[in-house]
Amino acid sequence: MKICVLSFHCCPFSLIGGDGVGGMNVYLKELCSRLTDIPDAEVDIFTRVQNPEIRGIRKQGASLRVVHLKGGPEHAFDRRKLCGHLPEFAYNLERFICEEDKRYDLIYSHYWLSGMAGVWMKHRFGLPLVHTFHTLAFLKNKAIGGLEHTSRIETEQDLVHDVDKIISTSTEEKHSLIKESGVYPGKIDVIYPGINQQLFYPVDDNSVFSETGFGEQDRILLYVGRIEPVKGLMSVIDAFNILQKRQTPLFGRLRLVVIGGGEKTRDFAKNEEIIRINRAVREKGLEDKVVFLGSKSQSELKKYYSKADALIVPSLYESFGLVVLEALACGTPVLVSQIGKMRTIVKEGRNGFCFLPDSPDSLSNCIEYFYTNTGKLWPKETIRSDIINTFSWERTAEETYRALDCLLMRRKFATTIFRPGGSLQPA
Repeated sequence: MKICVLSFHCCPFSLIGGDGVGGMNVYLKELCSRLTDIPDAEVDIFTRVQNPEIRGIRKQGASLRVVHLKGGPEHAFDRRKLCGHLPEFAYNLERFICEEDKRYDLIYSHYWLSGMAGVWMKHRFGLPLVHTFHTLAFLKNKAIGGLEHTSRIETEQDLVHDVDKIISTSTEEKHSLIKESGVYPGKIDVIYPGINQQLFYPVDDNSVFSETGFGEQDRILLYVGRIEPVKGLMSVIDAFNILQKRQTPLFGRLRLVVIGGGEKTRDFAKNEEIIRINRAVREKGLEDKVVFLGSKSQSELKKYYSKADALIVPSLYESFGLVVLEALACGTPVLVSQIGKMRTIVKEGRNGFCFLPDSPDSLSNCIEYFYTNTGKLWPKETIRSDIINTFSWERTAEETYRALDCLLMRRKFATTIFRPGGSLQPA
């Protein structure tokens, strides 16, 4: 099975945590790597050039290639403004396929921008199209108040009906799509993401303390992810302020480590949400409580997860929440917004706790309750074994392959005719 994967706006091998670089990158990197472990699977991932030094074909394995094509400015660029550069990318994609005389069995697009290119490729080459949204504009707008533009909302509505199969990362997203668009439920397969247990496991690395300036006596909460309004990081700052006003003994030892936002020297100054949060930190007198480390590579994250008392995920909207799996695989409990799939991954009082989204009061109470009830939680080993026995990228890849293969078989059956006196032949 030869699979053409479209990831227009981001390269799966980019540094995680910058603008538009997060769970989707991890998903693509892990899924495609595991798909090519299946004997007859070949995957080409097409993405746009974001660095003039990284262009053309980069082989990531015997059956996995990442192909960088011109599609807009050759540097990191606001994905909300990339739509106008899709025709250039699509033209270069078609030219590449024709010049290589590459014969794909299907197209698998990710995010709405790639979906637009996927629909065009579907009709141009007569191939079935599979799509994963990763996030949905109408759900994001409900969470943050209508910041997503109407063209994205309309495009996603069209994609629901134009694609041949939707792979969703949660039953919550599937139900939302059915309710919003009226799509036939059988068109959507729910396949959960996985966890790389060889990458995420408990480690004892005290370099975290020297890097942050915090110590073993401190109570450390960790945030990992992009820094933008929908991620809800400001509610953590507000919750800290509430605890400060309560003058609880806990507050004196409480600290927050923030990982994400890109490179500190290059990206922080142009990130409006980081500027807003830093201003709030100063105004509330929390400078000694919060440290921003910038983005870290996936291979580094386990030492931060392992040294934190808990990962805190205050998102207002989250399609899945891969960082929750990563932290739990390191044996670290999680405190999460009671939304989406996260609220079912968390087993209340055993591997973490939930709080109401966009509610600093609920979050501050959750933090206090967590620290007074840590003795009731599962030990690290149990937290880890529970999550890695439930989620794996190998299982994700196997289920995805079966879904793709089933689509191809149905398509083959639907385009077969019977000739009297003969055998079944392609129509």
